[in-house]
Amino acid sequence: MRKIAIVGFKGGIGKTTTCVSLAAGLAHRGQRVLIIDTDTQANVAVALGITEFDKSLPDVLARKVEAKACVVQARKNLYLLPSHISLFKAQQRIVLEMGREELFAELFAGLTAYDYQILDCAPSVSLLTVNTLAYVDEVFIPVSMEMLALSSVMQFMKYLQDINQILGKRACIRLIIPTMYDPRRRISQDVLQLLRQLGPRVTEPIWIDTKLSEAPGEGLTIYEYASRSRAAKDYARLTEVVANMGPVSEN
Repeated sequence: MRKIAIVGFKGGIGKTTTCVSLAAGLAHRGQRVLIIDTDTQANVAVALGITEFDKSLPDVLARKVEAKACVVQARKNLYLLPSHISLFKAQQRIVLEMGREELFAELFAGLTAYDYQILDCAPSVSLLTVNTLAYVDEVFIPVSMEMLALSSVMQFMKYLQDINQILGKRACIRLIIPTMYDPRRRISQDVLQLLRQLGPRVTEPIWIDTKLSEAPGEGLTIYEYASRSRAAKDYARLTEVVANMGPVSEN
């Protein structure tokens, strides 16, 4: 099972959109995919049109219920362990726990019936982010075409290096995913060129597309909302790249 974190230290970069679109694309290929929403904004459920669920990640962190009991089916082959606004308070409580940086390995131990786990992270440094990085093997970083987003990538790369050293882990950045690419703007070309100098593999960009911002409002994936759109084709291409990469151990 591949465990992938979608991480970015800046909001508005297409992080949750990338998480949902990639997961849905893999599910379309017949893979069993679980999204784990670790963001206090809890936007994944909204993006998938899921409005009713009894338990969520905060209940797992509080040990009120096992993680597998919170999983809801979103689509064929696509599942979600949802978040909730109360995740912020739950995060504060786990600060006092022993081994708090690696709780996810314990709490998610029963989530084994999947080919992929994709974790959507909050756009900030937090204990939940640390837990995610300790838990996963792979990190994907969406980056919008602006200099501040580029700066946040460089900050995160240093942060991940420090976390791996402290925890003795080897989560690695396998993909940088340029988002909101507009070839009419010079800044898009400049940022893309600079990203390619950072080291990790940079995918083909996801072009800017209004359909991507419209789809979550309908509770639909981009493939459901606008299957012939540029965005749907871009994310289908990204899905193909991810599927063909194989686990870290095979590379």
